[in-house]
Amino acid sequence: MVKKLVLLVFLLGQLTGQAFAEGIVVTLNSEATINSAMITLGDVANITGTETERVKQLSEIKLGSAPLPGNKLVLATQTVSARLAAAGLDLSDVEWHIPATVTIFSAGQTVSGDMLLQAALSTLKKELKISETKDNSGEISLMPLSESQALIVPLGQIECKGEIPYGIRYNVPTQVVVRVYTGGVYFTNAMLKFDIKAYKNVLVANSNLEAFQVLTTENVRFERRDIGRMTGYITDISKVVGLMTHRAITAGMPLNESMLSKPPVVQRGSSVTIIVKSGDSVITACGMALQQGAEGEIIRVQNLNSKKVLNARVVDENTVEILMYSGR
Repeated sequence: MVKKLVLLVFLLGQLTGQAFAEGIVVTLNSEATINSAMITLGDVANITGTETERVKQLSEIKLGSAPLPGNKLVLATQTVSARLAAAGLDLSDVEWHIPATVTIFSAGQTVSGDMLLQAALSTLKKELKISETKDNSGEISLMPLSESQALIVPLGQIECKGEIPYGIRYNVPTQVVVRVYTGGVYFTNAMLKFDIKAYKNVLVANSNLEAFQVLTTENVRFERRDIGRMTGYITDISKVVGLMTHRAITAGMPLNESMLSKPPVVQRGSSVTIIVKSGDSVITACGMALQQGAEGEIIRVQNLNSKKVLNARVVDENTVEILMYSGR
């Protein structure tokens, strides 16, 4: 039931016989739908009067925060009157028509779970440099860990922007935050989690390998493995053939660089030619290797003429070179 109320009864607690000189009438609707975060008097009432500025001032009176999009809020007469009084304006010249309750609906629209999921996937693919047109299903697996829930947001153009706050992770779930904007204004966000796996064809031991075994193409094979949880791997067979194992390796174990090294070409006690380069001159001497060494390694050698022990770099199975400091 709509009650005709004189504002002074509710706001000032006293009656008056004063005529409403300016003829301003405010009629609150029993129901109203809004699309803003704050409820104003103009959202829920019809305001008539001859003084334009006064009508505008009344329409901007704030009555409180709006309900979330898709929800409603019921305001009783006493609540409306208290919030009008809190505005601190002189309202004695206004004729009021206030219903027993005012029900306010907040307009909204749905952002589907699939829309949020696609925004998150697009963000991940961009970070991982996955082409939208190329089939990358054999290399990268992106698996959502839960179903994305729809969101109710205010009316306006929807825009979803994803970000990965903690970066891509392969050993724990990767979190993607999707921030939702309507009409260019941020409203809320959704958190999505993914299990990300990266696959490559990596080299593994074709059979049990012994320590210090020099590898051939027969000793290795390719297998598709999840590389995200591997500490190292090799995908180029030319980088393992001819190398030597540091330790025994079981069949099927992925190979990595820490397991392999060049085999020694110079053995301990073998005769070597020691060379020293100085400008265009090359000086040679007979020597003996005191250590075994692979090509490029530094080993200790003895000059058989002077009996001095020197450090030299292995050039090949017969030659080592004394490295001279250039002074630069």
